[in-house]
Amino acid sequence: MTKIVIIGGVAGGASAAARARRLTEDAEIIMFERGPYVSFANCGLPYHIGGDITDRSKLLLQTPDSFRASFNVDVRINSAVSNIYRENKTVTVTRPMAAPIKRATTNYY
Repeated sequence: MTKIVIIGGVAGGASAAARARRLTEDAEIIMFERGPYVSFANCGLPYHIGGDITDRSKLLLQTPDSFRASFNVDVRINSAVSNIYRENKTVTVTRPMAAPIKRATTNYY
């Protein structure tokens, strides 16, 4: 089975994950996002700052659960990729609130 690791969520990573799913329906796709949000509406930020959108949660488009339900992608928030080892097809992932460093393997770049 093909395994695809995507580093970064929000606009670019989420779009890449959705596209990878459309191209490879049976792949295992893991997306690592350093922050707490999978996807949010960047274009809505000026409206939030200006007070037109008062509820910040209205800017959040996807959660890890909704992204999995929609695209069958394993989303790991609060997970920073600190190293990429191309020769071994692994990455080092650190989670600030968790203890050990974990490695994820991939066979596709």
